[in-house]
This record gives sequence, C-alpha cells and structure tokens, in this order.
Amino acid sequence: MKRFAELMDRLTYEPSRNGKLRLIADYLRNTEDPERGWALAGLTGALTFKHAKGGMIRALITERCDPVLFALSYDYVGDLSETVALMWPADPAARPNRPPTLSDVVETLSSLGKTQLPAQLARWLDALDETGRWALLKLVTGGLRIGVSARLAKIAAASLGDKEPDEVEIIWPGLTPPYLDLFTWLEGKGERPKATGASFSPAMLSHAIEEHELDALDPNDYAAEWKWDGTRIQAVTAPNSAGDIETRLFSRTGEDISKSFPDLTDVLKKPGAIDGELLILRDGRVQPFNVLQQRLNRKAVTPKMLTEFPAHLRAYDLIAEDGNDLRALPFRERRTRLEKFVGALKSPRVDLSPLVPFKTWPALVSARA
Repeated sequence: MKRFAELMDRLTYEPSRNGKLRLIADYLRNTEDPERGWALAGLTGALTFKHAKGGMIRALITERCDPVLFALSYDYVGDLSETVALMWPADPAARPNRPPTLSDVVETLSSLGKTQLPAQLARWLDALDETGRWALLKLVTGGLRIGVSARLAKIAAASLGDKEPDEVEIIWPGLTPPYLDLFTWLEGKGERPKATGASFSPAMLSHAIEEHELDALDPNDYAAEWKWDGTRIQAVTAPNSAGDIETRLFSRTGEDISKSFPDLTDVLKKPGAIDGELLILRDGRVQPFNVLQQRLNRKAVTPKMLTEFPAHLRAYDLIAEDGNDLRALPFRERRTRLEKFVGALKSPRVDLSPLVPFKTWPALVSARA
C-alpha cells in the first residue's frame, strides 16, 4: 500500500501528462503481480467496494475526534479523504510489523461484510501514515480524482510492451483485475488475451480552422452538423465472453460511464458502436450542459433522477456494426448505415444529428449566424 500511496501522491502533484505517464509506467514496471494489477484497476476505475461509503468514514472519524472540529476542518479542506487522513489520531503502538499491502486491502474488502468493515478500516487507518490513509480512503470510496483518466493509465500499461494503446483498449473489456494475462502479454511471456465485449475506440481530436483556409477546400467534400450542448460519447454494444449482449457508454477519454445512464444502455441492444452526443432532452428540447451535469459521475441513479433528467443520444457516426470496424469506410456510407441503424433501434432516446445543408462556405457561415 505504501508504494501505491506514493504513486497517487506524486500523480496528484505532477502537472504534465507525460510526467504522469512516466510515473505510472515506472510503477507498473517495478511492481510485482498482483499488486500492480490492483493498482491499474484502481487507476482505471475498475474497483468498486459497495459497503465503503462516505457516511461510514465520517462516523469513524467522529468517534476518534471532536465532531465539531472535524466539521470545521472538512469545511475548510473540502475533501473527505484528505481531512480524515490528516485528522486521524496516530497510534504508533497500534501499527503492525507489516502495514497492509494493496492486495491485502482489495482482497479483504472483496469478501468483508458490511458490519465488519468499519473495524477493519479503522485498523488499516491505524497502521498507515497520512499519505497511506489518504490513498486508502480514496481507493475504497472510488473517488481518486488525481488527474489520471482510464485512458492515460492504459497508455502507460501499453508502453510496458511497446504496444499501441488501441491494442489494450480492444482487449480491455475481456480482462479482469489483477490483469495477470495482460501483463504476461505485455512482457512478451504469453499470448495476447482475446478481445471480447464492448471496447472503446479512441477518437480523433477536432482542430480549429482559420477562415482563410476554407478557400483551399471544396465544400462538396465536406458535411456539417450542429454542435449540441452535451458531451461526446461512444455507445458500444457487443457480446461479452459469455455470449451475452452488453452495452457500455464511454466518455471521449475512454471512461466507462455506463452505470450513470441505465436509461440509455437499456435501449441500445443492437451490436455496434455509435459516436454521438449525450444530452438531456425535455419535451424535445436540448437542455443546457449544466442540466446534464446532474447525471454525470453518479454511481447510483434514482428513479426520480431518471424522470427529471432523461438521457438522450444524438448520433453523429457509426464506427462499428455487428462486430465489423467501419472506420475505413467513407463518411457517406457510414452515414447511410447510421440512419438505418438508428431507425432499427426504434427508441425515442436515440436520434440522428441532422446534417446542415450547404453548397458554399458563405452559406455555411450564414447558417451559423
């Protein structure tokens, strides 16, 4: 746990993307199995511990210190894990000869009952220093927030074997922590794991264009669509290793946000991958982005929230269908397939992003006015 805590601490203060990649790659390269696999699972959001809640942690700390002092400190610091890590009364006599490893924590939490958890968590907090306590609490509550996306962690893992990040993305849905088969392959000691399930396809970033550059482009070679007030996602539906159809929603950085939007995953049952915009629609009208934020990053979604903030997918492109990668096809052909695909879904929660008709660049500029 000590090395993982140090990694998290350094990632928090590392401002550059390349610096974060180096830190993660060095950790994975110099850490044994299964410890590094559990760390990768933590960084990619693949670990969940259903009984570890913020309320339980608040109850633990208020048993150990003045509740008013804790409330004031929490209000000032603004982060529960950091506040508790700093305020937890250290008891050197309570520390065992060997502090818990990351594997100890994950394996124990996976089998521990709800009533046993508070006492075990308190023992771990007694056994760790401030940085270790902070990392432990971040891990068990599932809110790392250290500036590392799942995509970044996978890129770091891919670098161990000089693999392309897309190779890891493709097989990722079929992998399970602590990823022994992944590291065996990356280190050249075994075969590549089979690709199963719904996987993320990294998107190309858009680039701004200057108005004078339009003169060199033929409008007939391009299509235009509106930019909607939502967030870009991929909706991927594919059979998993058991042969069952599963649907996952990915953010543009590859974060799996499926659990926050069950009302969308429930209607996407046709195998394929849609590139589109996640929106909140009310009476056919797209709501502002701040309304969508009420649904983002939610671990649990209440029936009331599903009713008040109904999710909607506005489709831009079809990048896969029935297991076939369509990205090499011309856009016009993909668009035709997309229209048929969305029509076959027969769901009011999914529609097409309409194309903006134009024949000249000035006409397109006028459409924006």
